[in-house]
Amino acid sequence: MYSKLKKLLLIVLLLQLSACYTVEGVNYLQTNQDKLRIPLTPTEYKVQPSDILNIKVQSRDPDQSAFFNSSNTENRNIQPNPAALFLDGYSINKEGTINLPIVGELEVSGLTVAEITELVQSEIDKYLLNATVQVKLTSFKISVLGDVKNPGTNYVYNAQSTIFEALSAAGDMNLSAKRKDVKLIRQVGRNSMVVNLDLTSPFIINSPYYFLHPNDVIYVETSKPNLFRNNIGILTLILSAVSTGLLILNFATN
Repeated sequence: MYSKLKKLLLIVLLLQLSACYTVEGVNYLQTNQDKLRIPLTPTEYKVQPSDILNIKVQSRDPDQSAFFNSSNTENRNIQPNPAALFLDGYSINKEGTINLPIVGELEVSGLTVAEITELVQSEIDKYLLNATVQVKLTSFKISVLGDVKNPGTNYVYNAQSTIFEALSAAGDMNLSAKRKDVKLIRQVGRNSMVVNLDLTSPFIINSPYYFLHPNDVIYVETSKPNLFRNNIGILTLILSAVSTGLLILNFATN
């Protein structure tokens, strides 16, 4: 009886040891160097149909500039919600154009925000003197799915958001998540592109996918070894309960 209990306890101990996570499996940006300089390669996003632009025109005559704005400029200090940004913004239609009051239709698909600002500014200058145009992309949202603490969609108010910022907003990856094969799904025109990223490599910072684009989807898979560890944890609990029951039974019979 004692030999069987010893074997069972030994099995439980070995299973617990095998369920431990290694540093190599969970750490980001792994390197042996104390200091590593990696150049950044940010990419400029070119707007596409269904994107939403916020365009504000300001001039010395607020009444005149108000004709070009889709909403009033009062309460600027109040943080708008995504629904308000959608209702007040200019949605790019499937032809790639927006309809600006008085100015009319402008083709903006395939342009950067800076290029759209210059385009709108040149049109507004035909109607107003000393006017200032501000253009912002307000439909910048990122979805993080899979093996993270808080999966879901978050709106980003930052033109240079990174993949680590998106994971941070999702509560970070769970220990069981794959870090060497994170999938990034990006819409390019009418196609979707799927890219595999290794977040354990410091050179992910130099990747053209390190900086996110609007509507990017990050999918984090659960690794097979970590699924095995999770199953081992359940099995360990069962074996622990069995060994405890056998000890109690052995004590009672003696």
